[in-house]
Amino acid sequence: MEAMSFMDHSIDVNSLLQEVMNREDHAELIDGQIIVINRTSPAHNDALLEIAGALGRFIKSKNGKCRVFTENVAVFCDELCAEKGNFFMPDVMTVCNEDGIRDDGVHVAPSFVAEVTSESTRKNDFGKKLQIYGEMGVKEYWVVDLQNKRVVQYLEENDFAPEIIAYPSTTTLSVHVYPGLKIDLSLIFQ
Repeated sequence: MEAMSFMDHSIDVNSLLQEVMNREDHAELIDGQIIVINRTSPAHNDALLEIAGALGRFIKSKNGKCRVFTENVAVFCDELCAEKGNFFMPDVMTVCNEDGIRDDGVHVAPSFVAEVTSESTRKNDFGKKLQIYGEMGVKEYWVVDLQNKRVVQYLEENDFAPEIIAYPSTTTLSVHVYPGLKIDLSLIFQ
């Protein structure tokens, strides 16, 4: 991960956002800094595909209208909360408001977001992203901690208080925004 700080008063947030949006690599704007994710691991990819696949299959089986997106679809955070300087590309998210989905990304709060940690992203996944997702109105946020084989689940209905689910002592995890959906953690923490 490479961070480029542009918290210089001569550069406004809109300029930073345009710069991030024009990049061809995977970049986010976090607290006014451009963060470039150079690559992810196969385990990271497997985890996000498993979560996205389970969500997609469940939503389809219920004839749901929500859509599932993975890591290269952006959320325009600055439009959704008071704090500026944030533009995220969640590893996995579901969006149920079709009006907020546009060609350039998502302009409404996702219902569900999962971020899969790596050594270079964990600080933001547990810190700034947690704060911004809560302010935006995300109903359920997971931090999938591959290194420690646990999921930290935050629910809007519980004021985003963390609940730690450790694998292998817990083998399935319910997705609260989709009652009846349980994700097999053994497929994530292989």
